[in-house]
Amino acid sequence: MKKIFLTSLLLVLTLVFSACGANKIDVVLDNLAEVRYNVFSGENEEFSATFMSGKREDPYIVNGTCEKQTEFGMLCVKYKKSDMPIVAQYKLDVNGTEYTGNLEYNKYDSTLMVDIKKVVDDNAKINLTISTTNGDLTCALDAKTDNLQITWRSALEIALETLDTKIDEYFSKGKLNGEVYIKIITDLNSNFDAYYWYVSIVGINGNSNGVIIDPQTGEVVAQN
Repeated sequence: MKKIFLTSLLLVLTLVFSACGANKIDVVLDNLAEVRYNVFSGENEEFSATFMSGKREDPYIVNGTCEKQTEFGMLCVKYKKSDMPIVAQYKLDVNGTEYTGNLEYNKYDSTLMVDIKKVVDDNAKINLTISTTNGDLTCALDAKTDNLQITWRSALEIALETLDTKIDEYFSKGKLNGEVYIKIITDLNSNFDAYYWYVSIVGINGNSNGVIIDPQTGEVVAQN
């Protein structure tokens, strides 16, 4: 029954956008400021870690204007106690390929982070080692989004259909006066391991609209 529902949903979307929105989608695809493809996470007694990869504009600035895209692979490490190390090195093993270097402090959310500038497979095997003056700690990062039924492209189409006339203000003479973000998000303060697609558009005038979509059913669970 679930497969029938998903097939019907995607068929409807295909008919709708091939009839009246193909050109609009093409314009939007040329103005993607960020697309997140996958998320991995894990933890041990000292820290939790999240890794996500995709493509985003460079420089990455939320200003309604989309720049050239580049690959990213963002690792974020959050220590569970307040005594976070000042200096920490990382070794990230992705399917046998190692990435190493120093982690940087992110003052906005008090995490340690680094961008390896690489997109990884949805089912990649990832192992993390953090080295500090107190020694080494390891952590396996498990795939969290390798079984999504709704792809980022389908999420985009659902969002455009849902926002409908709201997004017309962002278009002028066949051009998009804004940039679009397609993110995989979760509630970091929740105990539930649930992820959603969040598709948003930010105009050059500062206006924005967004849609949160269930990645298994395609249901719109929130919008603004």
